[in-house]
Amino acid sequence: MATTGVGFRWLDILEKEFDKACLELDTSLTELETEEPEVVFGARQKIATLSSCFAQLTHKALTIFQNSAKIEV
Repeated sequence: MATTGVGFRWLDILEKEFDKACLELDTSLTELETEEPEVVFGARQKIATLSSCFAQLTHKALTIFQNSAKIEV
């Protein structure tokens, strides 16, 4: 059970770090928006794509951790 617990904890920490980084990046882009609106728009689209990929990866990892927990029990 310890291995599964570490997996869930790792996933939680990783999600929090990702969210914090996205928020900081969005804040930085807001400062540039008046100077380069097209560049900021493109960057925000790329952030949305990265976020979507991260969400899918996180969901798959969570499923694997849950299956591992069931097997360990």
